Amino acid sequence: MPNKLFKLLSAGALCIALTACAAPKQGPLFEHTASVLRAAKTAGAAEFAPEQLLQANQTYRKAEAMLQQRRSNRAQKLLELATAEANLALAMSEAAQAELALDYVRSANR
Repeated sequence: MPNKLFKLLSAGALCIALTACAAPKQGPLFEHTASVLRAAKTAGAAEFAPEQLLQANQTYRKAEAMLQQRRSNRAQKLLELATAEANLALAMSEAAQAELALDYVRSANR
């Protein structure tokens, strides 16, 4: 009986180890990029900077694919690019909303 238990536990440990090795980990840069993408979406980038938001999302998905292919250096470069693209979408959204607010104030003062 102890031999069967040992084999079962060994098989379970092996499965866990293989699963951990098979799925590359997403690190802090993935989390940061995802956070900037969420901020851009929240700021209205889908309306005010749709092309930039789409590009950032596509680049982010490419980075995920590179990580799955164990090309972590390429994934990191793509994440840096996706972050820059998401920041651009965020800035464009904020600028567009500021313009709208300015136009509103100007029209209210006439």
